Amino acid sequence: MAEEQPIGDRHISIQRDAIASTLISGDENKVFIYNYHLEQKTSLDVKPVPQSFGSNPYRGLASFQSEDADLYFGREVQVDRLWNRLRDLSRYNRDETLTTRLLPILGPSGSGKSSLVRAGLIPELARRPLPALHQPRIVVMTPSSTPLEALAVVLARISENNPTPVKKTREFLEELRLKNSVGKYDGLRRIVNTFPRIEVSPLIVLIDQFEEAYSLCKDATERQVLIENLLESATTPEARVVVVITLRSDFLGETQKHPQLNQIIGSDNNIIVPAMTTEELRQAIAEPAKYAGHPLDGATVDLLIEQTKGREGALPLLQFALTRIWEGMVNGSSPNAALKSIGGVGGALAGEAQRIYDNLQPQEKEIARRIFIGLVEVGEGTGDTRRRVQLDLLRAQGDDETDFKKVLNSFSDPGVRLITLASDTGAKETAEVTHEALFEHWQQLASWIDDRRGELPFQRRLEKAATHWIQSGRHDGNLWRAPDLNLAQSYYSRHSHEISPQQNYFFLSSIKAQRKAEQRIKRNRYAFITLSLLLTAISVFAQQQLAERQFQAQFSSVLLGGSTEPEIFSVLPRSLQVAEQQTNDNKFNEAIGTYKAVLRAVQNFGQVMPEKIAKIEGVRNKAEEELAKLFEEKYINEDLVQMLEKGQFGKSDESVNDVTQFEEQYTEGALKITYAILMRKPGLELDENNNGRLDIDEIIYLPCNTLQRIEDLWRQATNYRCGFYGESIDFEKRCQELSGKTLSFQIFHADFDSVPAIEERLQVCQITENSNNESN
Repeated sequence: MAEEQPIGDRHISIQRDAIASTLISGDENKVFIYNYHLEQKTSLDVKPVPQSFGSNPYRGLASFQSEDADLYFGREVQVDRLWNRLRDLSRYNRDETLTTRLLPILGPSGSGKSSLVRAGLIPELARRPLPALHQPRIVVMTPSSTPLEALAVVLARISENNPTPVKKTREFLEELRLKNSVGKYDGLRRIVNTFPRIEVSPLIVLIDQFEEAYSLCKDATERQVLIENLLESATTPEARVVVVITLRSDFLGETQKHPQLNQIIGSDNNIIVPAMTTEELRQAIAEPAKYAGHPLDGATVDLLIEQTKGREGALPLLQFALTRIWEGMVNGSSPNAALKSIGGVGGALAGEAQRIYDNLQPQEKEIARRIFIGLVEVGEGTGDTRRRVQLDLLRAQGDDETDFKKVLNSFSDPGVRLITLASDTGAKETAEVTHEALFEHWQQLASWIDDRRGELPFQRRLEKAATHWIQSGRHDGNLWRAPDLNLAQSYYSRHSHEISPQQNYFFLSSIKAQRKAEQRIKRNRYAFITLSLLLTAISVFAQQQLAERQFQAQFSSVLLGGSTEPEIFSVLPRSLQVAEQQTNDNKFNEAIGTYKAVLRAVQNFGQVMPEKIAKIEGVRNKAEEELAKLFEEKYINEDLVQMLEKGQFGKSDESVNDVTQFEEQYTEGALKITYAILMRKPGLELDENNNGRLDIDEIIYLPCNTLQRIEDLWRQATNYRCGFYGESIDFEKRCQELSGKTLSFQIFHADFDSVPAIEERLQVCQITENSNNESN
């Protein structure tokens, strides 16, 4: 016979303070609840409800909470099963049989596990106190990405009676991570033993959505420490801790990594949440409306049962449909008409999400896509899951803050609740998809996820690395290097507009650190250049075209002979002299070729004759000046100026991902012309090997004068917002004409090795973020 007390008044009242909630049954029994996450209400106004209608008795995509106990119907049998199983677990330990007091509650996504424990089991413990768990304190938490910290927070709240116990949280977190003298993690047991009145008011640790310990927490050690603490505290004979977890059944395989936990889950101690029977569905559908004084007609109830029964994960969809039906009733529709208008149970959720999305402006739709992609954890052998993300990590660096908040509020409106806003331990706002049923039923979202499925794991790695770097004091040792930085460079070239300011800061800092390291290597290498390098350079020169060899010989002669600058300039090929005013394309191409020959000679002689560097640089500058004059005449005034003056900037064509498609990567406009001028024939043809990128050995051909002229034109046309150089978050936000990217990023498509050298060349050319920035 069950040792249960008779059920008195079903009604549950709730008292709240800053620390906890207290459930009080009609019989004056109490349960104290400490939550890890506190939901935030949006600032949007809730539509007034006619006086004849009370508040909506259905909960949409949100789980039923303890305060919803009076409206939670249809699961009475399962609640009774849970109550009896907890009673048995606590009784075994009273008989000094060391059975682990851990109750796993298993079921597929959307089976109602969270509602069953929150609105079913917890209130039932107030209505029918267990003999060994009288007036329990219940910690309710989800693991999130840092489950030990989540546990430490709620324990510290109990200990300190403080909603934000930062110091005590750190202390408890350290305690949870310590092993005892026999090598076990028993910090939870030791902490709980210090709680006042723990003998008469024991602790129930309820970890809802335990799968997050696998899907969100990527630290295997932290996961192991959490599990060992739970098992150790739930096995001790003093019986002061009981652990309850809810776990998605598709994560059962993950528990095999933890044999003791896996054995408990596979034993008779677990509860598998079954699909609701027809009669249970009928109660869940009909009783809340009846309780609220506006019952549904039998035909509508039957239709809802028909559309729900036998469908996995259908309960949140049913609740969402019922929420919409109630709203229709408030507005004068019959329940049946309201059900038809929303497209039935299956169409309600997806239809609502699509309706909100369709009403957004184009830039807002792009933000919505990034938000939802950011809120999914792509499954690896398991289904996709939701993830909780801080808003400052969710917003991309190019997003307008007002637009971002508008989009977020559109999907988190209390009347919609597709996204849930909350606060984490640091009082920072977070967001998460309210229910994973959205992943399956909203085809727009499923398409977005599939398009990015292969790249999301790397984006999550970048996010975690950037967060760790910030939190650890921005030490260079935590920045990325090759090969991770190579991957980041490739990812950045495709999705720079999608990463957060924090990730952008981390990436650019990694690039800078790598550039400094390369410069140190370069300085060391130059210190050991010997005569053999000069001989090698001469040997290479001998293999060039006859005209180039003759020029180099002359160039070497005047340098070694101590000639004056005019004499040095006299050896420049006539094809570079502006007096010829070449208009024929072939002649112009010949001038480009000769210019590059000059630069190759300058590069090599500069390395082997550092004492002649001033004269050598003078030759280079003279060559650039002459080329710039010819180039201005040939190209700049003819095409680029006109496009910029008209504001026809153009942009990258997102449908073209292959950089070897050259000009086809851009729509018509100044950006396309700039690319052609610098990278292609009949322009400078900096991309000599036609691989679509500016490689390390092609950077020497970047002419300062021409770059400065193009820089001036672009900055003037964009009110001094956009140019070649810019690495601050502020630049990325203000340069909308180039989608928040620099000209060098848009044009050169450089690989990792080339980025530092390009930036160095731009600085030599005195092209920096603040160059000609009159707006400052």
